[in-house]
Order: sequence, then structure tokens, then C-alpha cells
Amino acid sequence: MTATTRPPFSLAGTLRNLFAWLVAALLSGLAIIVGFAVVGGIEAGRLDPLDSDFLEALIPGSLFIGLYVAALTALPTVILTWVRRAAGWYGLASHLLMGALTGAATIQIFGFPLQYGLEGLPMTGFFAAAGLVGGVVYWRLSVRP
Repeated sequence: MTATTRPPFSLAGTLRNLFAWLVAALLSGLAIIVGFAVVGGIEAGRLDPLDSDFLEALIPGSLFIGLYVAALTALPTVILTWVRRAAGWYGLASHLLMGALTGAATIQIFGFPLQYGLEGLPMTGFFAAAGLVGGVVYWRLSVRP
């Protein structure tokens, strides 16, 4: 995790970070929808990502899940952003770590997959991966010029 000088607070920076978080949540929703479609297709024995039913549901489903992700990650994102900022971590690695932690923690808080033991690890990993997507998007959009 790279330590750099802390950029000053500004309204423009805050709005940019808010926009970056919202886009990151929406694209994490897209990753969740696509991931579930791939897993469902593999389990069903036919995986056709160009199926018209899937393509018709992709955008509205991604928006719905993305807004859900935004609602569930709002507070953890603010807390982890303050921690990251206080520590001076602004690199990609820190954003990936924070995204994965947010995804894994959020599914634990709201879905409790680990209450079923080791069977819940794949679901936790799946949502940590969706958090990685959000971390990359947030890092890319919120980087100061």
C-alpha cells in the first residue's frame, strides 16, 4: 500500500468520490448478475451468455442489484475511506483490499453465509470478488489528477 501526501478536502473531490462510489456499486451489481448467470448456466448444463432473456434482464437487474449494493455499502465505504485516508493509502492495492473487505463483510452482515460453516466460503468469496470490481472502479474514478 503506497503512502502519498493527503489531498486536501474539497467539494469537487467529495462529489467525485460520491460519483465514483455510485458507479462502483452499479458495476459491482453488474458483476453479481453476470456471476450468478454464469454459475446458474454451469449448474443447468447450458451456458449461453447471448441468450435474449439474459440480455433483456441484464441492465434492469444490474441497476436493481447495484442500487441494493449502494444502500448496503454506504456506511462501510465511508468508514473504510476514512481509515484509508487517515493511513495515507491511495494506491490500487489499498482500494482492492477495501473493496474486497466491504463485499465480504457486507454479505456476512446481511446474508450470514458463514453461519452454515465452510459451505458459506464460496458465497463470501463471490461477494469479495464483486467488491474487487467496485474497488477498481472507485480507484479509477476517484484518483485525483
